Amino acid sequence: MAPAELQQGIINLFRDQGETAVDRWVATTCGYCGTGCGLYLGVKDGRAVAVKPDAAAPVNQGHLCLKGLYEWKTLHHPERATVPLRRRGQGMEPVTWTEALDEVARRIQEALASGGPEAVGIYHGGQLTLEEYYAIHKLAKGVLGTPNIDANTRLCMASTAKGYIRSFGVDAPPGCYEDLDVSPLIFIFGANPAEMHPQLWQRILRNRKLNGAQIMVADPRLTLPARVADLHLRLRCGSNLPLLYGLINILIKEELLDRDFIRRATTGFDELARAAATYPPERAAQLTGVPAATIVAAARLFGRTPNAVTVFCQGVNQSCCAVDTVTLINSLHLITGKIGRPGAAPFSLTGQASALSMREIGGSSSLPGFRNPENTEHRHQVAAYWGIPEERLPRRVNNINAMLSLINAGRLKVLWVIGTNPAVSLPDQGFTRRQLEKVFLIVQDIFYPMETAAFADLFLPGAGWGEKTGVITNSERRLNLVRRAVAPPGEARDDLAIVSRVARHLGAGEFMAWKGPAAAFAELKELTRGRPNDMTAVDYALLERLGGVQWPCPAGSRGTPRLYTAGVFPTRAEEAQGYGEFNHPEGRARLWAVPYAPPPEVPGGEFPFWLNTGRIIEHYHTRTRTKRISELQALVAGAYVEINPADAARLQVADDEVVRVVTRHGWIEVPARVTDVVAPGEVFVPFHFGDLDPSEQGRQQAANHLTGRNVDPLSGQPLAKAGVCRLEKLVASSGE
Repeated sequence: MAPAELQQGIINLFRDQGETAVDRWVATTCGYCGTGCGLYLGVKDGRAVAVKPDAAAPVNQGHLCLKGLYEWKTLHHPERATVPLRRRGQGMEPVTWTEALDEVARRIQEALASGGPEAVGIYHGGQLTLEEYYAIHKLAKGVLGTPNIDANTRLCMASTAKGYIRSFGVDAPPGCYEDLDVSPLIFIFGANPAEMHPQLWQRILRNRKLNGAQIMVADPRLTLPARVADLHLRLRCGSNLPLLYGLINILIKEELLDRDFIRRATTGFDELARAAATYPPERAAQLTGVPAATIVAAARLFGRTPNAVTVFCQGVNQSCCAVDTVTLINSLHLITGKIGRPGAAPFSLTGQASALSMREIGGSSSLPGFRNPENTEHRHQVAAYWGIPEERLPRRVNNINAMLSLINAGRLKVLWVIGTNPAVSLPDQGFTRRQLEKVFLIVQDIFYPMETAAFADLFLPGAGWGEKTGVITNSERRLNLVRRAVAPPGEARDDLAIVSRVARHLGAGEFMAWKGPAAAFAELKELTRGRPNDMTAVDYALLERLGGVQWPCPAGSRGTPRLYTAGVFPTRAEEAQGYGEFNHPEGRARLWAVPYAPPPEVPGGEFPFWLNTGRIIEHYHTRTRTKRISELQALVAGAYVEINPADAARLQVADDEVVRVVTRHGWIEVPARVTDVVAPGEVFVPFHFGDLDPSEQGRQQAANHLTGRNVDPLSGQPLAKAGVCRLEKLVASSGE
């Protein structure tokens, strides 16, 4: 979309909303990305009619992006799901909630009886509330005892979570947004905040304007941040590790280190130094495509600047060696002492509104409160609090990749999908969709139709953002309140109520006998007492009064902007989120010497191009919501492939010409977008678009037809940033 068109769209938006009269404005938090912007939802005659930014919100300070400003339009769409549905033949028919929940309970009980806890799985989204996550994980681990529980944050944040644990002991982002306001250097590594986190990008730009902050970007694409950066490291797909090792090599060689911090706060430096010594700038340049002189300049800029923030996202998490990349980013900060003080942090940006909430309540294969499921004392604490036998709690969980394999083997018989869309988002769609056809599938979502519902045996209508109250945690550990402003349509129910009712139908209603989300929050926060994410001082009134609070927030506290300010880390075995070489009796951070392996596929022969997939500003995840907002859909109506002008000329492909993109796993047919955003030999496809809903008109355009099942060995996160493909011109039929 051209900048002028985007600007005009925003002008029209403000004009339309300025003319909208409302009865009341309800303060809440945006439900899209993990930034956590404060806003007001306008209500008239019981319907949402407008959104406006909250000028007092500490996160966004009176600004919103395009998606946030249109968010209200999802609440009264004609395709909102309003009644439970059950499959009859090839179609779906309405049923009562009692009939639907009776069948959910019966199917789960039959599966447990025939196949044990492994026969049932739950796969949920990263946009629910903290209270809803708590209920889901309590049901899965405390009632069913199933190891099959995962979230779609496996696709976006699993590698960061594992990397933080391996470096610091727990999955806790060390920094805060204020660091972006004050740091003299912002290192953007594998992220595009201009499109994915626009309000954070605006804070970075204000820092540059007011304080002269410098911007350094590592990205294969020539994104907006890369175009305006003081230094752009245009590395090849899949070469994050050699670049980081090249930087660390120069930092050590030129003694741009904080030796005192290394000595008193870390362990493993000698091993890291030996590994980095094998990546002098010349070798790093050969592996990454970044000139050796540029690598040296980047290392010196990072090392000589007193403080720096490294922000990273999917270009790290979805690339090869992802967890190892996160540990090297952490190490970059640890060996220079750039952590635990204003303007200094390795800072992951989350893509979903409450992805961090999911991680702190039981994701990353943990138990609530960042507890280690293999730690006997941690297990005892949770089991005693829930009043269940300790042996019921699974020691390890199966991620969604393992669940699909269990379905394929006939061992997982019932899969309950809540607030996510695997028929678009999971890799290797051919394999994924075959598994969705085999299993008894329960889908719980806010729209019907939606792609995954095409495979559903039961469909449960959920409540969306603006229709329920609860807590969501943003990227800086800030607990924010989302508030119900309007009622959900028809018989739709919020996810907390649905999960609680399922528990009652299973005969376990006493485990979830809350009278509302505030009661669920009061219960779950007790499981954080004394833990790294302690939130025992928090209640809804405090969140409303302060505009959100950053954990840890124990009794008597008003929150904690930055972690590890004393150079002590929760790596002690009795405290950490897991067991491993990172455990240290004195609470030191771990520096890792990690091996580099090139991507499992590299361009050549039949597949000469690098394939990169990712997000764009106009849409969100699988467009379940944004494709139903006409203004956003009009901006980008379908998928496309970015091709460098040199490659387009060689292939004789014109701008907007439909081409076929082919990999070993599948193909799509999409228009070409000829642009220098991608380098020669590389292409980019946005992953938001599906091809099963009636609105998609049967177009095969889902990017995950192209991706394979390669995952990071430590996190299980799929590799979506470094595949290979070829481009084919379509030949017109003789009848045309």
